[in-house]
Amino acid sequence: MRLPIRYAGWMGWDLVRGPGLLMLVVGALAALLINSLTVVTSGSGGETAVFLGILDFTVTIFALLATAGIVSTDFAMGYYRPLFARPVSPPLYYLQRWVLGGFLALVVTAAVTLASALRLGADLPIGRVLIQAALCYLLLGGLVFLLSTVTRRDWLIAVLILAAYASLGLARSLGAAGSGTAAVLYAVLPPLRLVDISDPVPTGGALLHVLLYGAGLVLAALLVIRFRPLARGARE
Repeated sequence: MRLPIRYAGWMGWDLVRGPGLLMLVVGALAALLINSLTVVTSGSGGETAVFLGILDFTVTIFALLATAGIVSTDFAMGYYRPLFARPVSPPLYYLQRWVLGGFLALVVTAAVTLASALRLGADLPIGRVLIQAALCYLLLGGLVFLLSTVTRRDWLIAVLILAAYASLGLARSLGAAGSGTAAVLYAVLPPLRLVDISDPVPTGGALLHVLLYGAGLVLAALLVIRFRPLARGARE
């Protein structure tokens, strides 16, 4: 099997003119919102908190845009036939597409962060933001990647999982869902609480948890692509 490097150019172009344009729109709206809300909070010391809160939501959107339909669209539309008519490794092809999507998401995140920081004249933790954004992409982007190998509703299911995780987290903070089925679900779902842009970068066991969980999602997606017959696709 050949490496898919020859596809990188047009793969990147497709990303830029598809998800990339949507990311730019979302990023521009986020920058405008950050500017508007931080004007209101100016002098109260809450500018950075507002900035990071909006950016956390924006980074989540970027991860979804970069990976939605990453595998399922090709199978549903039958694109896998011409793509793999030549001896190209399907797992490596989609891994390359996933990595490029993450790179694009980080580039747009950096642009929004820098633009907002310059506009606000604030000393914002840009390095921390990018590291957390990369870890968020590993978890959420890995989840969508895996879901996309088996269903066309990958991003929708990922959003429902996000909502369920947030609800369980809220219940735990209120003293509920500390045991039983809810506690088990909270423990087995992707640990997105550890990659919140507003929080410090996880270290030690927490960081290892994120890295292993995210890598496991990506590896599982590659194994499904490798061993599931291509003709079956992700059509449901």
